[in-house]
Amino acid sequence: MNNLFKLIGLVLLIGLSACGSDDPASNSSITPSNGNPTDPTEVVVDDPSPGTEGPDVFVDKSLRPPAEFFELVEADMQMVHDTLAGRTKMRDGSTLTCEGLAKMYIERIFMHNDNPQPNGGLPISAVLSINPNALDIAKALDQKYIEDGGIGDRYLHCMPVLLKDNYDTVDFPSTSASFSMLGHQAGVDAPSVDGLRKAGALILGKAHQDEFAYFTTGFSGRTVLVTNPYNTQESSAGSSSGSGAALASNFAIGGTGSDTCQSIRHPSSVSGLVGIRPSIGVVSRKGIFPLSHIRNTGGPMTRSVRDSALMLTAMASIDPVDDPDTTLFPAEARPDTYLRFLDRDVYGVKGKKIGVLRSLGGNSTPAGTGEQGALIDTAVAKMESMGAEVYDVFLPSFVNRGGGSTHYDTNRYFFEFVRDGGKSPRKCLSSAFFATNADVLPSCAATEGILETLRVGPRTAGLVAVSASGDPGAKPTEAQLNAIVAERDYVTKVMNGELDALGEKQAMVLDSEGRPAQVVLDALVLSPGPSGGRTCDFGSTTQMGSIVVPVGFDSQAGTPRGMEIFVRRFDEGKGLGIAFDFEQATLHRRPPNIASSPVYANQTIGEFNSRAQMALMKAQFESPEDLPVETYIQALRDLTGL
Repeated sequence: MNNLFKLIGLVLLIGLSACGSDDPASNSSITPSNGNPTDPTEVVVDDPSPGTEGPDVFVDKSLRPPAEFFELVEADMQMVHDTLAGRTKMRDGSTLTCEGLAKMYIERIFMHNDNPQPNGGLPISAVLSINPNALDIAKALDQKYIEDGGIGDRYLHCMPVLLKDNYDTVDFPSTSASFSMLGHQAGVDAPSVDGLRKAGALILGKAHQDEFAYFTTGFSGRTVLVTNPYNTQESSAGSSSGSGAALASNFAIGGTGSDTCQSIRHPSSVSGLVGIRPSIGVVSRKGIFPLSHIRNTGGPMTRSVRDSALMLTAMASIDPVDDPDTTLFPAEARPDTYLRFLDRDVYGVKGKKIGVLRSLGGNSTPAGTGEQGALIDTAVAKMESMGAEVYDVFLPSFVNRGGGSTHYDTNRYFFEFVRDGGKSPRKCLSSAFFATNADVLPSCAATEGILETLRVGPRTAGLVAVSASGDPGAKPTEAQLNAIVAERDYVTKVMNGELDALGEKQAMVLDSEGRPAQVVLDALVLSPGPSGGRTCDFGSTTQMGSIVVPVGFDSQAGTPRGMEIFVRRFDEGKGLGIAFDFEQATLHRRPPNIASSPVYANQTIGEFNSRAQMALMKAQFESPEDLPVETYIQALRDLTGL
């Protein structure tokens, strides 16, 4: 338990020093070219390329031959669809249905989520709540399957998805893992959730997260600790800790995270997952409780590149009213499906020019240190053997940037939430420091403020107070926005080989012989997470895209490690092509060895949700509700000076 106690002791320092969070309009109608809606190998899509005529026949090159038998552990969407269609068999001779699949995952959550694991002595605690409507939704999907004679155009038909608890859903509450947000029920789905549902996904439930996404270690306000299922003495990272641990444990096929600094990338790395932090503007941020709106975006987390590509296709959308940044990625430039890039011959590693990030501002080891650094070096060597050209890239002039205020971003979120029919006991971050802007609620009184409820977890209360002391009307200034553009322009120029156009900024690119080179790079690679120093600001500041893919296992920690593939703004397709080819060439993903317990088998969804809700109260020395007011107020004074 020593490692756990050290982790708890360091949580405040980590939280203060690292930011957690954390049906595209152009999608064409999809019709099978042979009239058979269950045939996944060939579909006709309207050609998005201007100036061409006739349909473009898209052949999905990411498919593999159907497996003989269905296996729940490590199942993906192809296996589910193959089994629904009869191309893959159930071992007991039964027929798979969406309802049956949902029951399998719910039973697996019951049996494993709360069971102390032999590999570390602690429970995984990844799932916060199961959607009470999950089985009814699954039955409705089964009916659609019968009516359509197959999956139809629902390319995520019956994908069980666990959402991070800060995603709004119309059919059950979201709490950002805080007791202060109990009863927070949205009137509409977040656009990204709506896209998943339209594509046929089954929203199975909500995953734990660090409370309000302030930490990066799996400390939730509504559970004690989300642990790493490979070794429950190790951190699951955060703030999308529950999504990472749940997917690693095979509690669902898809999950979502939100990433302000490293909150998709680091949990994906230590859970052996593929995680995408898309460029800001690919996915609407509306309906995702914010930490820093200008740096934060939602994205998918899965066990395979293919499933992440499918989820990104569904989550992406243009939202001109509530997220105008999505209009910067116009409909005509958006891919009809990200599966197009999973063609190893066309978009794979061979011929790609890959830059290994060797310095980033004051960080001299962004490609990782220790065993993770060695694993990334091995991964780079593998890509070189696959035909990539590898370069060393130095970006000493990079500066971390942000803009705006968590206080304003939170109040703006509540404005949109109430406008769209949401019901919540909370209306703002703090009623004591509330300021009325045209685009926030006109009033927030007493305990309508999160801070004033006295129900924020003790570990998080100070950080909420610091956020509440920020200017509640502070939108990003023009200077802050221009600084972000300048950092993105700096990195893009280096990737474009335009070193002579950098002005006062410094950069260097070296070839394999150590000679200066000016070359157009397809992607950069770096370490996601603390190994090698703080690297998460690279994508957050530039608002550019990243895909994390497994590179192996850390023998000391006993957990997986990943590599971040960083691409130009809106160029996620290129990153997915590289990631898919590398994934298929290495197959590093392995499930954890976790134990079940019959003690938890015979329960209802309601009993599971109730027990999870009470977990923190049973385990803490002092529950948030019992924290003396005087202690709370003094803590706020000490932290804020107010």
